[in-house]
Amino acid sequence: MRVLIVDDEEHVREGIDLALDWEQFDIQERLQAENGSQALELIHRHKPEIVFCDMSMPEMNGIQLLDLIHRDYPDIQIIVVSGYDDFIYTQATIRAKGVDYILKPFKKRDLEQALSQAVALCKQRESSLRAKRDTGFLVQQADFVVMEQKMSQLLKGDDVFMPELDNYCRKLGMSPSCIRISLILMRNGSSLMKRRYDGDSGLFSFAVKNIAEESLEGYGSHLLFNFEEEVWVLVTGETPGSEMTSSLNFYIHKMTEAWNSTIGLKTFTGISRHVSGLLQIQQQYWSARAELIQSPIIAGQRAGLERPVLSDRELQLNIALENGDKQRIEEVIHGFTDELQQCGNVTLADLQRYTKEANYMIERASLQMNKDIEGLSLSIWISYIEEWRIRWVQQWWRLIEEYGNNGYEGRSIQLIHDYIEQHFHENFSLNELSEKFHFSPQHIARRFKEKYNMTVITYQTELRMQKAKSLLEHTDLPVIKISEMVGYQDESYFSKVFRRQHGLPPLKYRKMVRGS
Repeated sequence: MRVLIVDDEEHVREGIDLALDWEQFDIQERLQAENGSQALELIHRHKPEIVFCDMSMPEMNGIQLLDLIHRDYPDIQIIVVSGYDDFIYTQATIRAKGVDYILKPFKKRDLEQALSQAVALCKQRESSLRAKRDTGFLVQQADFVVMEQKMSQLLKGDDVFMPELDNYCRKLGMSPSCIRISLILMRNGSSLMKRRYDGDSGLFSFAVKNIAEESLEGYGSHLLFNFEEEVWVLVTGETPGSEMTSSLNFYIHKMTEAWNSTIGLKTFTGISRHVSGLLQIQQQYWSARAELIQSPIIAGQRAGLERPVLSDRELQLNIALENGDKQRIEEVIHGFTDELQQCGNVTLADLQRYTKEANYMIERASLQMNKDIEGLSLSIWISYIEEWRIRWVQQWWRLIEEYGNNGYEGRSIQLIHDYIEQHFHENFSLNELSEKFHFSPQHIARRFKEKYNMTVITYQTELRMQKAKSLLEHTDLPVIKISEMVGYQDESYFSKVFRRQHGLPPLKYRKMVRGS
């Protein structure tokens, strides 16, 4: 929880701040403001649950501030700390549903009692809201899940019981005869999920949908869901006969910008030009897809430069494969992508054609080795040249490793183990370890599990939790700082992982080990 202390006298603000044991009341952050205007700005930005407020201040006095808080932020718990025993002030406190009115000079006991009551009210309200939200959320989520499944089946051309889907559309406030399909390619979705959300797809999906919900609130009925790999579908309710509108463009741009600024998610979008009924949804999908794949991977046209031919590299790659030469594999593929970038003006559609050709080449190489290896194909939705290069190099490395002709045996899995031990607080993926140590991600994952009986992620998490425990036991650093020091940017997610590992949230663990 957050607390805001508002008083024009700095010594009073500091006095309140120093008088209370904030951790005892589960307060993680304290903010200070010297007048009502500054307080409103901080309330808007940080959403504190509790406000300590003086009544006599310049610019905006306490009465004005309390009235605005009560009007715009009715859930905030207010504790007035004033030097005036005035009926007008107490009346304003009552009108704003204040928790207490404490006279200066205040006593520590009075502050503690008021804060304890405010915290209890916050928790009571949160518990009540959670119960209501959980009930409604479960029902709504069940509808969403069913509709997402039915919509996915329809997009794939499967048979769907249309009256049921019509009914779900109406529940969401959409007319089944007037919808529009937009496609969103989450270009760095997989890497972002692994780096920021420790591979938790549910948490990533929740964050994506939550941001989208806020961004699309003014547009109308909609449904957002993951369709295939990194491609998401946005279904919007439209009006009959409407063509492509600037309004939809505006809201989709607002949503994608919010994703980028909030969690660093990069996207490409494709929007169907027309609205239709559910039965014509596949045509809309292909219309949106046609626009999506024209997104530019490399901008700019270089005159006089011909695009490189991928098949010209096949012989060189096969020779490197036979020799177990990982470095040569990397050189050949790197040379190809360098030439491609120099040519410029490459769209996603162009890269998808190269991807299909690359998949045929590696499949042929695998068949020549009489090896049946799963997961060799590159995804056609890769939209970064650098990622495409890395993934294709790794797949050829996998063939070398499966063929048993590995020129890098000197680099043992122990080196990777030691690297993780020294860099556990950093965010790195199997792909990044693969680049550093010249093993495919699959090889690293398999060999690490065989040697240490745990996954790379599990080992990294254990190291982070050990360090977090030590910091909680031996320092007074706030939880948010410890979270950052061990590699988590999101304090709430760190607390969730810590609780899962040790059965207690961080603050309660600290109190337990210190015997207080």
